[in-house]
Amino acid sequence: MDKDSQRPAARALQIVRNLLVAIAVYILITVTLQTLFYGSPTSTRPPPPPPGHPQSPAPPSDPPSPTPSHTLNGEFSAWASRPDSLVVANDAYMGTRPHADTFANFTRLLEVCRGSFEGLERMKYVYECMEYLSNSRADYNYIPTGEDAPSTGHPAFVAASETDIGVCNGPIIPYHIWWSGKCTWRVELFIKSYLHSQNLPCSRLHLWLDVDANPDAVAQMLQDPGFAMLLPLVKRGDIKLREWRFPSRVLLRKAVDGDGNGKIIKLGDGVYIDEKGDEWLEFSTRRMTFLPVAVSDAVRFVVLHYEGGVYCDVDNVLLRDLRPLLLPPNHGFAERWGWQRGPWDYNTAIMSLHANSSLSQHFLKGAVKMGINFHPFIIGRLVYKDGRGDEFTMFEDGFFDPIWGQFNTPGVTRCTVPCLENYGQAFIGKRGGIPRDWMAYSGPQMPVVEGGVSGDEAGRNARSPAMRIVKRWWGAAKGSGGGKGFAADYDFEGDPFPPTNRTLENFFRGAYAYHIHNQWAKHPEPNSWLDMVRKTHDGFLAGSRVNMYGERWTGPKITRYEPFPEFL
Repeated sequence: MDKDSQRPAARALQIVRNLLVAIAVYILITVTLQTLFYGSPTSTRPPPPPPGHPQSPAPPSDPPSPTPSHTLNGEFSAWASRPDSLVVANDAYMGTRPHADTFANFTRLLEVCRGSFEGLERMKYVYECMEYLSNSRADYNYIPTGEDAPSTGHPAFVAASETDIGVCNGPIIPYHIWWSGKCTWRVELFIKSYLHSQNLPCSRLHLWLDVDANPDAVAQMLQDPGFAMLLPLVKRGDIKLREWRFPSRVLLRKAVDGDGNGKIIKLGDGVYIDEKGDEWLEFSTRRMTFLPVAVSDAVRFVVLHYEGGVYCDVDNVLLRDLRPLLLPPNHGFAERWGWQRGPWDYNTAIMSLHANSSLSQHFLKGAVKMGINFHPFIIGRLVYKDGRGDEFTMFEDGFFDPIWGQFNTPGVTRCTVPCLENYGQAFIGKRGGIPRDWMAYSGPQMPVVEGGVSGDEAGRNARSPAMRIVKRWWGAAKGSGGGKGFAADYDFEGDPFPPTNRTLENFFRGAYAYHIHNQWAKHPEPNSWLDMVRKTHDGFLAGSRVNMYGERWTGPKITRYEPFPEFL
């Protein structure tokens, strides 16, 4: 056999070898991340809710009130009479919601929170970045005028009601999440944070369910007891359940009349034009790993290519309105991977793209070249190599993941408020469990309420404001059963999870979201930061408290979060 006849076979073997190496490296990275974040390479989601969980809603104005006979690990139970909080929260801490036409100035945001592209002088100053995001909105938000205003040509705004989602005075932004399995409290947490923070008449939440893993996923979700509380929002139009099925091809460009010539034209790298003139990108599922992390990596790029908007991993908690980040022209963005300095070090836990844009097509084509690989490390290198980083903004930790850099490299700059040293601390409510909790806080102390507050009284803008503010401070908050205004059967000193002064106002104020980073099997302890978030959502969705923009819930009644049995 001569050399010329050997070359095609040699090239084919080289291609196969390169693909096998790429797949092996990807699987190694994926399994490592699975093990790091989930604790096991096969554990990908939290267990289903324990059988027997009650699903009926509590009355909106009354907090849950189990009997005092519960015990905690056979020792002491404070559930029945434990107050929700020692302070009255300032619920409306963000002021007025941005107008529906508001744009965020990406250039200004990067100047303050990143510094120069080369130097990254401000990257590690997360506290200062969030302080700017919270206190200087007039410096980076603006409303375009005239024909540039997004509301041009749209009807007048109509607020949502119990049965109607209302009318947006501008473009409606799609929000996308993906899930596989039963509806757990973590799905509930994300959706309630969305309801609590976003401009609902101008937003739609698309819950993509993995029908490759379970063909009946949508039907089962509609019957899932954990999702039952949200069915009125499906009916109202807030939430749409969608089927995610991995596509065999993706449409890049729709033909116009006269484009097709009845023949298939192959353009290379998986791109071809069909008989009608439509341009497609072929996906070979044989080259795709169907581990959940890999599937969710692919979902965001395909869905955003088709529909635009923003994709969020379910392990995020939304803390403020994302709309000003999603309206500007060329608003594609993701976030930095911790404090990694490379211009390719993207994390796509929250990301946005224009629908069917040149950039979204570029990502899809690049992923196909790499064996249907949408991992952020691959996508980031693709953006950098092809010189398109300016089209895909990289926001810093202070926007969506405030403790990531501090978690990896503690003590370099001022800590955040709260000062959490690892992602598990957001779940901790045990007395003294977070020693540095308030280390970076420098604002005024909040007055403590004699006997604590619960339910409607826990927010300053509630319908029944607390009237028992006393002249003492958090540092002096002590007492035993029946003393200092507490109920006679409540022992503040003996309670392992006592009420605290934690409020949403001081939970990474200024950040747009908080990223929990998996931890699917964990439950927040009573009066932990995440438990406080749940209580704040409960008060808002019961209609008794306002959100961060001073707005009151006018939608259907939503069941409160269920307490976790191990803490009763």
